[in-house]
Amino acid sequence: MQPDASPTRHVTRGRRTARPPLWLLFLVAGLLVSAVSVLLPGEADDVAVRSAVSAAAVIAMVAGTRLRRPAAPAAWRLLAAGLAAWVGADLLWTGWFLTVGGVGHPAPIWLEVAYLLSYPLFFAGLGRLPGNAIRSRDGGVTLDAMVILLGLAFVYWTVAFNPYGGIHDPSDRNILMAATYPAADLFVQFMVMRLWFTHGLRNRSYAMLALGFAGMFANDVLYALDLQGGQGWDYDLLGNGGWLLWFVLMGTAALHPSAADGRRTASDGHLTVARGVAFLVMACAGPFSLIVTVPSGAPMDPLDFAAPLVIFAALMGFLIIRLITNARAAQRRAILLDEQAAELSRALEEQNALQELISHRAMHDPLTGLANRALFNDRLEQATARRAPSARHALLLLDLDGFKHVNDGYGHPVGDQLLVQAGRRLRETLREADTLARLGGDEFAVLLEDVTAAEAGEIAERVVDVVAEAYRVGEYALHVTTSVGLYMIAESVPAADVLRDADLALYAAKAAGKNQISVFHPGLRVERLDQARIAEGLRRALEQDAFSVDYQPVVNLETGGVHAVEALLRWRTPEGVVPPDAFIPTAEETGLIVPIGTHVLRRACFDARRWHERYGIAVNVNVSAVQLRRPDFVATVLDALADSGLPGEALILEITETALLDTGMQRSDQAVEYLFQLRGHGVRVAIDDFGTGYSSLAYLHRLPVDVVKIDGAFTTLTSGTDAASRQRHAFTRAILGLCESLDLPAVAEKVETAEQEEFLRDMRCPLGQGYLFSKPVPAATLDRFLAGGGTGADTEGSGGAGSAGSAADPVGGGRLAG
Repeated sequence: MQPDASPTRHVTRGRRTARPPLWLLFLVAGLLVSAVSVLLPGEADDVAVRSAVSAAAVIAMVAGTRLRRPAAPAAWRLLAAGLAAWVGADLLWTGWFLTVGGVGHPAPIWLEVAYLLSYPLFFAGLGRLPGNAIRSRDGGVTLDAMVILLGLAFVYWTVAFNPYGGIHDPSDRNILMAATYPAADLFVQFMVMRLWFTHGLRNRSYAMLALGFAGMFANDVLYALDLQGGQGWDYDLLGNGGWLLWFVLMGTAALHPSAADGRRTASDGHLTVARGVAFLVMACAGPFSLIVTVPSGAPMDPLDFAAPLVIFAALMGFLIIRLITNARAAQRRAILLDEQAAELSRALEEQNALQELISHRAMHDPLTGLANRALFNDRLEQATARRAPSARHALLLLDLDGFKHVNDGYGHPVGDQLLVQAGRRLRETLREADTLARLGGDEFAVLLEDVTAAEAGEIAERVVDVVAEAYRVGEYALHVTTSVGLYMIAESVPAADVLRDADLALYAAKAAGKNQISVFHPGLRVERLDQARIAEGLRRALEQDAFSVDYQPVVNLETGGVHAVEALLRWRTPEGVVPPDAFIPTAEETGLIVPIGTHVLRRACFDARRWHERYGIAVNVNVSAVQLRRPDFVATVLDALADSGLPGEALILEITETALLDTGMQRSDQAVEYLFQLRGHGVRVAIDDFGTGYSSLAYLHRLPVDVVKIDGAFTTLTSGTDAASRQRHAFTRAILGLCESLDLPAVAEKVETAEQEEFLRDMRCPLGQGYLFSKPVPAATLDRFLAGGGTGADTEGSGGAGSAGSAADPVGGGRLAG
């Protein structure tokens, strides 16, 4: 392919000149030609121009219908056909005029009638335009059109047929034609008036149609008057002006873009000021013209006024009907407005009621109907803000002790009814001015305004007493108590601080044993800060792996051999070792006990694997109630066993009675189910601190228990003969007998003296644990002791070798240190 060697063509894009639209060109050209035709003399030239303009109008209407795609194309086709029929009749008349007739020769009657064939087409075409159908329900538009046409008819009769107007006596043929053309025009103008009242000037295409047909009507009237002759004007001066205007506007209307818009844009059939003025003019124009044309003193025949009287009567009748229909429409509208106003009033009332309901629900508890947290906070803020220097307010925070057991054991519906009854009791106990709120769950708050500390204390005591009374819910008799935190608002403090300090008092009341009142003091804030510091320290210890695990042996009292070891958590800080009692409650409250417990479990399993493989020793790991309630508890234990390689029978989980039985019936059953699942994998369960909780034979029979650890309060036996010593001896002997009868190994805790060991051995207690044998020691120390000659008993606790060790390798100060 050869490269294109032609010079580059630089195309300069100039500004395109905007051409006027086609309809405007047709309008201007048609009006100019028509004006020239009217001003030039000669009837033959007028006829030629009229024929050319009318033919161009027909072409324009056909082209506009195809180009604009109007909303009602059938209507425009009928209008174009009617104009074509009129033009055809006009061409016949022109041919006759140029060949046969002339000035002074009347046209044959068939030529006059030919023009009338176009009027039905005009009537039908106008009736098909949007909103202009005869069968439409717009009666007001129809009546308005009739009023205008009757007024015009009255004026035309006065001008054309008034016997006192001084007109010459025309022939019968001319009178017939003078009456026929306007009569045909009245039908067309009726539709034109309806179109005008329906669309007005908003639709330019329909407005030009109406104006054009008005020109046709005016020229038809002038032509009819010319036929009668002697009217006092020169018809030739006006010539064909009305018809020419009609032709031009018909073609322009079809070409205008608004022909495609079929929307109703103007009137709606209601009376307006403009229509009222038009009706007044039409009603007065006929009689006024008749009075002007009738000469004074002339003899009159009543029959001469029959036609105008009939027209005037019809005009008045239509006006009255129009007024009646308008009044009825106004009445209907007034009724409708009244109904809408009533409906609106009802809607407003419903909206106000709904708004009040929404506002009430937004500020009140849906269950008890008491104030909710949002409303209570608002009242508390107002009370602290407007507190006078001498005024003292008080805040009571309380929750229901034991409600959780009711909710879990009897179901939420029963728990909800208990809350409703408790709220009702509290409301009846308090003063009218006091604010009682349910903050959520079983927690309530009371704002006491203008009270002394003594009065607030008395009210708090009444609250404790009334809550403790029995509740009857269905067939159940339920009992709960309440813990109350009391805060005296003696100075201006933020509401959030008041709630915080009252919550500290409530926490102190629950920690002190529940069912009591605790008054806030600054020391509680210090304690809570200490707890917050402990919680933060626990989180850092978890992140830095600062926890360690020590082990305390469980010894066979007959042989002295190590039967098992208990894993004990130690938290060593730069300031020293933090006692478990100082941080375990905080860990449980914050939920940190879960990751900490998992850490201890996994560490103990990994350490115990070598002891179990070498010496047959099992490991005891304490489990908290928080861990036991988690759905992933079983998976956590099994994962620790699988990852460490420790068999299930070498792991003993130590659980307190409280952890199993103080969590509600539903959670207790779930915890028991978890333990049964683990027992299926060989894991054993030990009840820790037995004797301090429920300690029921029924519980031991129902729970998955393999080992019973007797609390140290019963194992600190002495040779005393006082009542307390005899009582401890009796309790210990009873527990050991119970365990022996159930074939459950028993472990005596906190054995610290040889005397205690001797008492326990005499009572046939198989196992012991305490400082007498060894303090808790790290895993490396226990490794050295076991490797130095100590051997463990079998995992079933049936005996084993004696203790081992040497003075050079102590195990923490107990007997096993040698």
